[in-house]
Amino acid sequence: MTDPGQGVEALMTALEAEYGDALVTAGGVSWLSVHHVPIRRLVTRVVRRLLDLDEVSTATVFGAAGDLVVAGGSTSLGYVAYEVSEAGLSFLLGHGEPGQLTPDGGELAVPVQPRLKVTDAPVCAVSWSSRHAETLLPVLSALAGQGVRSTVVDTASEADQRFPDTSEPGITVLRLPDGALDRDGEVPARSAFRHENERTVRVGQHEIGIGRLAWLAARLLVRSAGCTQPSWSATLYVEQWLDAVLLASHSRVLLCSNDTSPLGVLAVRAAERAAADTVYVQHGAWIEGQTSSHSQSSRHVAVMGARDVRAAQAQTRRPDARMYVVGQPRFDGLAQVDRLGQRAYLQRMLKEQTGSAPTRIVVWACQPFNEQRLLGQTEVLAEGLRNAKGGWGLVVAPHPAQNAETLSPLLDVLNGVPVALIGSEVGARGCLAGGDALISASSTCGIEALLLEVPVLELALPATRTLGLADHGAAWRCESSRDVARLLTRIDESPQTVRVPTAAKELICHRDGRSADAVADIVTQALSGSATPHHSAQGTDRR
Repeated sequence: MTDPGQGVEALMTALEAEYGDALVTAGGVSWLSVHHVPIRRLVTRVVRRLLDLDEVSTATVFGAAGDLVVAGGSTSLGYVAYEVSEAGLSFLLGHGEPGQLTPDGGELAVPVQPRLKVTDAPVCAVSWSSRHAETLLPVLSALAGQGVRSTVVDTASEADQRFPDTSEPGITVLRLPDGALDRDGEVPARSAFRHENERTVRVGQHEIGIGRLAWLAARLLVRSAGCTQPSWSATLYVEQWLDAVLLASHSRVLLCSNDTSPLGVLAVRAAERAAADTVYVQHGAWIEGQTSSHSQSSRHVAVMGARDVRAAQAQTRRPDARMYVVGQPRFDGLAQVDRLGQRAYLQRMLKEQTGSAPTRIVVWACQPFNEQRLLGQTEVLAEGLRNAKGGWGLVVAPHPAQNAETLSPLLDVLNGVPVALIGSEVGARGCLAGGDALISASSTCGIEALLLEVPVLELALPATRTLGLADHGAAWRCESSRDVARLLTRIDESPQTVRVPTAAKELICHRDGRSADAVADIVTQALSGSATPHHSAQGTDRR
């Protein structure tokens, strides 16, 4: 098996078959369900590394378990990138014995019954990122306007990702207790995981031991890495806390924007135990390969565009799931975007940082890839901009998870190109409406640009997934610097030829300015027990 995607699927399937019930929460949720996303990331990294290697050293003696899996920097907001060492790869292939799984001094996983002061609210929403908040707040405001109260469970582990305090009547924000996500602790690995398990799965030229892979994956459950990768101890605590919230609030509907990451899985399963209905709102574009089939848990799934319906149907684990095409609540206000103000901002940044005033401006919606990948993208952009006609300037817009200073070295590669680097607090979302084009690999900003009729260039370099907008005629695929130069020249010389048909936009993201109201309608119908598909989703009902 040499296809990375197939290798990942085969390993995840084998893990589930052999160890799906090795660890289960008090609420009956498997560790592989809760931690599906971080474990899949680790497995993906293992597969890619093994496919790149012909031989792996056969080390037979290991020290601590930490020698096998090493936590690196954050690759995207809230996530820790785990790297498998050479010793870890050797261990996976059947060589040697592991060290101790649980670090010395680890806190035992003893959940504590939380004390809560919660008012009754028919709707409970869960959020742990600013993107969730931007998606859910318009919906909750629409519900409040109908007299429907809601409690927002804010589980963010970073201050700048918290759900904002609001004085709006009918919306109460309840934050996870301090330290709840900092709980490190024991994983009962000796009894749950058998690294001597002889079952293997072939990936490339190598046979991976499933028992050893499970043992290695359990490393992610020892140390807590915040809201997106809680330890097993933190998982047990949060599950009990969520149960207490739903019991105290008497909520009948849970609303979320992520039901595949650990806290989303815990929230949806807690809602199921409380006999509450569940509504999911897609907060960003789905990228193929990020999750496996049957990983989505909510009963009602509100997606952005018609193309997302098929993915939603493939990802759901529920035979009674219903799909709705509603657009994106946080895009409802795009009609009020100040294009002239954003254009002036871009021009000012370029003038201040380069002393020049390019006639054309392309915004790069940068993403938190590793340094090598970012360097490769920069080199392609630099060459393309140098060869494009029209006097183009580049504005580099960091992702919220990126520090602008870390991108400064990339500017040296862009020598000879007018380039400005803006702060992540502005980002591409805060300025793309002022550009003549937007370029990115897989930023959801590409969809915003599409709706604002800003031409989108998808940077489709080797081993880089995109949003697939170009596949539907909604963007232009760039596989080389030549493609970048050609398309920028075309935008400059004949911009009318890059306009996207309305049908293509609708396929990507429905837009009528009332997405928040549409989701609110789904919630109120779920409260009454009579939820039906939104008008734009006829034929997607899975009853």
